[in-house]
Amino acid sequence: MTPAQQLRRDIETCELPHPMFMEHLTSLKQRVDDAIAGFAPKIVRVPGPSGVGKSSLIARLSRDYPERRNDGRRNVPVLVVEVPQSATAKLLPKSVLRALGIQVPGSMTAGAMFDLMVAQLRLAGTRVVIFDEISHLVDEGSRVPPRAASDWLKTLADTLDMTLILFGIPRLERLFSANEQLRRRACPARNFLPYDASDTQQMTAYLSCVATYAHLFSAAGYPIDVSHRVLTQQSYLLTGGLIGVLADFMRELARSMANEAPRAVTYADCQRTLEDVSHAGSPHKLAFQDSGIAEVGVEPAALRQAYVHVLTSNAASIPVRKKSGDKP
Repeated sequence: MTPAQQLRRDIETCELPHPMFMEHLTSLKQRVDDAIAGFAPKIVRVPGPSGVGKSSLIARLSRDYPERRNDGRRNVPVLVVEVPQSATAKLLPKSVLRALGIQVPGSMTAGAMFDLMVAQLRLAGTRVVIFDEISHLVDEGSRVPPRAASDWLKTLADTLDMTLILFGIPRLERLFSANEQLRRRACPARNFLPYDASDTQQMTAYLSCVATYAHLFSAAGYPIDVSHRVLTQQSYLLTGGLIGVLADFMRELARSMANEAPRAVTYADCQRTLEDVSHAGSPHKLAFQDSGIAEVGVEPAALRQAYVHVLTSNAASIPVRKKSGDKP
């Protein structure tokens, strides 16, 4: 393996146990452990912008609670279900059955498919179902009214006495605003937000993620020849605090070195990489657009604007910042 290939492998396999990710992972694993141990079930929802790291959370939970065989019998304690776009009452149980590896005939009625789904989940010993992209149920033009979709989720949880974990963009809140019974069975939303540059502790966590990637580049023989301060601030303009977008930028930056012998990665390399990365921050202040020579820092207002743009473009509420005199 060449140094460039090793760099790409190191970057693509890097898992960042950053504080916000670990906070959510720890809480969700406690819920999963409770469900598997037979304690009272709960409905948990994790709304967050695209690119914040929801998929990484789901992948980690799936890996930590794998399917097993007990005396030859299949056991799927945690099942991950991808909710398709334009889902219908019939497609929902079909999606669950597909996640279990079971194909069903198209002629089956919605009621029969629901009963089959319940029977198969019981046979698999499933105690937790994770729905990825549950917000598809309340997309504009969805064929399932929010009340009907939330009733379906409530019925599933009640019928099997199981825990549901719902992931999606903030629009998923419509499911809960449409159904007081679903709200009563659920925890308050666990909002998975990007790192806020105006919060010193959060920006320190973001900085540590950038430092981890920079170390991997250096270790592979491709040190990033950009000051850590500039790299952190410019990448924040790109990501608005979304670690998923930061990871995408670093993967593409490593990819750009594919035909290069070990050398320093320059500011110009970072600029060229932006051609392959979607800009998540504010369009009014783009990343890596200056010469990269001056060490003049990015204005705090511009960093804040990148963060706010990520939230507003994902229909997420902007957290109220505590004033210096407020109690924590």
